[in-house]
Amino acid sequence: MMKPILTSLLLACGLAAPVMGPASADPIPIDDLARLPAIENVTVTTDGKTMFALLGPSTGNDQDRAVVAAWDLEDLSKAPVIAGPDGNDSEFMYLQALKNGYVLAAVRRPFTGSLRGCSEGKSTGSTRTWVVKTLITDKTFKKFEEPFIDMGSMRGMSKNTETCLRMEARGSVVSRMAADPDTVLISRLSAKSFETELARLNLKDNKVDVVYQNSGTRAAGYADPWDGEVMSEADFDETSDTFYQDTYLKVEKGGTLEKQDALRIDLVDRRKLDVIHWDGQTGLYYILTNKMSDKAQIYTYDPKTKTLSDEPVFAHPDFDAAGMVTSTVAAEFGKVLGFTYYADIVRTTWVDPDLGGIVLGLEQAMPGENISVIYASDDRNRIIFEASSVKNAGRFYVLDDRKNLQSLGAARPWIDPADIGDTKLVYYDARDGRKTPALLTTPAGWKEGDAPGKAIVLPHGGPWARDFGGWDASGWIPFLTSRGFAVLQPQYRGSTDWGLDQWRAGDGQYGYKAQDDLEDGAAWLVSSGLAKADRMAIFGYSYGGYAAMAATTRTNSPFQCAIAGAGYAESAKINVGVDRSRFGRMAYANALSGKDVIRDADQASIPVLIFHGDRDVRVPNTFGEAFYNAVKGHTKAKYVSIADQPHSLPWTPDQQRQSLEAIEDFLYGECGLK
Repeated sequence: MMKPILTSLLLACGLAAPVMGPASADPIPIDDLARLPAIENVTVTTDGKTMFALLGPSTGNDQDRAVVAAWDLEDLSKAPVIAGPDGNDSEFMYLQALKNGYVLAAVRRPFTGSLRGCSEGKSTGSTRTWVVKTLITDKTFKKFEEPFIDMGSMRGMSKNTETCLRMEARGSVVSRMAADPDTVLISRLSAKSFETELARLNLKDNKVDVVYQNSGTRAAGYADPWDGEVMSEADFDETSDTFYQDTYLKVEKGGTLEKQDALRIDLVDRRKLDVIHWDGQTGLYYILTNKMSDKAQIYTYDPKTKTLSDEPVFAHPDFDAAGMVTSTVAAEFGKVLGFTYYADIVRTTWVDPDLGGIVLGLEQAMPGENISVIYASDDRNRIIFEASSVKNAGRFYVLDDRKNLQSLGAARPWIDPADIGDTKLVYYDARDGRKTPALLTTPAGWKEGDAPGKAIVLPHGGPWARDFGGWDASGWIPFLTSRGFAVLQPQYRGSTDWGLDQWRAGDGQYGYKAQDDLEDGAAWLVSSGLAKADRMAIFGYSYGGYAAMAATTRTNSPFQCAIAGAGYAESAKINVGVDRSRFGRMAYANALSGKDVIRDADQASIPVLIFHGDRDVRVPNTFGEAFYNAVKGHTKAKYVSIADQPHSLPWTPDQQRQSLEAIEDFLYGECGLK
């Protein structure tokens, strides 16, 4: 039976979630949303002795760059060790704690030069983009190593080839290898073959031992987190009419990889199958797949009998399974603790009464907060966790002896949760009867019975992606709801992680039925009494920008205006380059096709704001400029260029300020939605 922690534990510490009285929301200042978090990306080494995080600058005028910090968790009274990025133009992006005081740090720097088509760069001329380095350092931050590039094998390379390799060599730590105190398993790009390889990295002497080389159609799959041994392999089999994925597994440690016919899937049919766990006690594998169902489910697989379990060990009737939570305790390493699934957020069904009980207790003590365990000691007497929600960018805590709670800091303590709306998962019917999931965030302070107001339909990018509830790192949800907008995020046909049928229903429908889904979401907002028909806008980024452009050129648009960030107006640019391989043409080209909305530029009838970063290589700013030039003679159109902004987060505070200010001015001005 689960043993929840009493709410009084948090009350005694003064750390319970605040009780909200009658709301009196204020627009959150743009500077408060744009500034760097006070603390984020908290991560802890496997031994629980060292904690790392990114910190926003608290002094001086360097507001655009975070610093890295390391704490001694055995004595939190000590000040953290802090280091800033090297050079005036580099930025820390991401941290991943390893073991024995070591940490992976990702750093980026602007790059302008010739890429000759490498890394999404231009084939000719100069490309403005960012180069990312993945480095290893320790808690002193005195030395940063770069083990993800084989410097020796780069001798004799042309300058362009070397630059390309550096652009692509964004390595990662695949396994922290619990059985070895000094070694981790890394993935990196081979300078010899330009294929990905797996290697053991000794953190003490920085020596690299390659253990697996991807080649041709074969690639490493699941690596045992205990010792890093590659236990599965995927092979891609091309036939006359499709592409299959074959899975190879080891029956036992140290064995050979054997083909498993029962695990063969059709990739063009959009089936997926991943090996997500190997149980050393039973020899069974855990398989995440939609091979037999609409929703992804988890089965066990016996490599000796080469059979899947008759029934899934985990399945949710409404949502795709996402993965597993397993124990890192040496005596029970790999024990199944819970199963995760994609709902409004990634949720967990716990099967372990101990850790599951602790998390359940914290959720009960902090209602509305999503509890993410960052570190748990073997005896569970120390838990480091994050509590976050749509109203809360993240608060970090350490729980000792299951009763002593200490705050480690909040990401954005200057933001009042009362100024942000509440999010819930809703469903509405599209015009053809398709049930469409959506995330609805009501205006701050909204309550049942309030008069309808203004609203934004906010389609996600991708289009093969989806939205999650919780804190919005882009800042758009708190920005809009604190300004009185309801925000609907439709999971239109073509969205992933809502089942195979919803994913495949988008094939060839971008600008057509997928666009209908967005208009039907607007109609639902009106029929539900949340919005007035003449007080709605559409705002999207990337593919969402395409959807906003499509709305601009549609006749009888339900929207008063459109905002398109980093968008494109031609379907061929939804996924540039998919036709470069036979697999791409078969699996993606028709599926990702849609309407060239730029051809309808003369039908543009609502005001449109287009904003685009000038270091965007995923969707070059020439795409946004082309649509602006096409429609500016037919409707009110505005174009804003964001200096140095790449396509994806993170964006600098200055870039955030520029885009949010442009959006606010447009909504209040041309859109008339003050």
